Formats: sequence, C-alpha cells, structure tokens
Amino acid sequence: MLQREYAAAIAEAIASIPYRRVETTGQEALRTWERLKSSGEGWPIIVGGDEDLAQIADQWSIETGERPEDILARADGLRHPDSLRALVAAQREKGVAATREMLAKGDDDLLPRIVDMDQDGNTRTLTPAEVRKTMLEGLEASEPEIGEWPADADATGGGLTVAAALDGKPLDRVHILILPTKEPAAAPAFLRWGGWNACPAPEYHVAALRDWHRRYGAVPVAMTGDVINVRVTRRPASREEALSLAREQFVYCEDIVLQGTETYAPLAAGLMHSDWWFFWWD
Repeated sequence: MLQREYAAAIAEAIASIPYRRVETTGQEALRTWERLKSSGEGWPIIVGGDEDLAQIADQWSIETGERPEDILARADGLRHPDSLRALVAAQREKGVAATREMLAKGDDDLLPRIVDMDQDGNTRTLTPAEVRKTMLEGLEASEPEIGEWPADADATGGGLTVAAALDGKPLDRVHILILPTKEPAAAPAFLRWGGWNACPAPEYHVAALRDWHRRYGAVPVAMTGDVINVRVTRRPASREEALSLAREQFVYCEDIVLQGTETYAPLAAGLMHSDWWFFWWD
C-alpha cells in the first residue's frame, strides 16, 4: 500500500513539471541533446534516469512560490565569484560561532558521534574529549593545498556522467527536459535547483554559469538532483589560470576537492585537459 502511494506521489510530482520531456537512451543522450539544442525550442537539460527525474520532480514540486524570473532577477544583482565568496565566508563564520557556542556548554550529549578507522579497517568511537578536539581543529581548517601537478592529467573530465550507471553502463532510459529559455545559464532558475545543504541557492548557480559562459563558453548539459555536468568551449590557457579557476570552483562546490581530488593541482590539470566540468553536492 505504501509503495503504491509512493509511486503515485512520484508520478504526480513528475506530471507537475511544466516542461516538455523527451525520452532517449544513455547511449543516445548526448546526440539527442545536440539535436534538441539546435532545434531552437528552448534549452535542453539531461536530467538522468527514472530515479533522477523523480528527484528533480520532487525538488520542483516543493512549494516555494519561486518563479524563474524572480530567481533570475536576484542573479542579476550578483557578481561571480565575489558574491559567492562573501556568502560562503558569512556561512562559515556563522557555523564557527554556533559550534563554539555549543562546545562552550560542555554538554557531552550535544556532541556528534565520530567513528575513526585505522589503516587496517578497525573502527573506534572517539571519546567526548577527542570529539571536542577534532571539532576545534576543524574550525581552524585551512583551504586545500596546491599539491603536485599530475604527470598524466585526466583528459575526459568525466564527460556526460548522468546518462550512465555507476558501473559506466549507459542507462536504458534517460530523460531530457526542454526549458523555455534561450539562456543556458538560466537552467537552475527554471528547475528551482539548489539551496540545500552546502549547495548554493539557484541564483548563485545562474551567476556562476553566466560568468563561466563568458570566460570559458561553459553551458550546463545535464542536471540531476545533486550533479551538474558542464561543457566548455575554451579551457584555461596556463597552469596559473587553471589553479585560479580550481580555487574558484572549490568555493562553488567543495566536494569536488574534499571528496575528490583532495588538492588543487589535479583539479586544475583536469580543467586544462578536458571540455567537461563535474560538480556534485552531498
């Protein structure tokens, strides 16, 4: 019964999306996207398989009262990357203050449970004192190191990741939404995409994509519930420029470094050798 109700709710959410939807296969997704882009009907966005479509639909169906034009108007008032850096700095300052206040209360029941794992895979739950020490050290955490430039940079950049399963096998069915706009950077506004966890609000995505389109010819090709695939026509011309862009992308999406390349140099090298950018938020 609950499963049928859940399926019905998902179907209703998908039906609520006011944009034309095209079905294709993972193998044909990019070619279909290219054809739709050339049609002039609007801007196509690949949203992935059935589960990804349901996630996009669920996010869209949340009653925020937000119209695309409202989001785009706020984006007009932003200057990327300065506005995003100011936002992230303010959020971090607020988070640091809240953490210090919580630790100052001295209540062990308020502390999170942290499990440590050694090289052999053995786990141990940290004591309250160790948790406090770890959290205090985290407040002083600095940005990632530059790291070593890789001898062989990744020339693929992940490509179109949303049209395939985790094992790399193309999905049997992939959905593409045709958004009623000619501006690629406006896609997050029309999908009401962002504003959860560490993912910036939609207007910050619009501002970033607008700036990157101007500088690198970047356009969003695919957006699932937590991933964006961007394709560019111009790559950074030097290591210095690539490292600057890598730092900028870290502010935009920390996970691509913290849970990915770990340091800036591998990310920067990839930006110099690939026409695809990958962003992911937990």
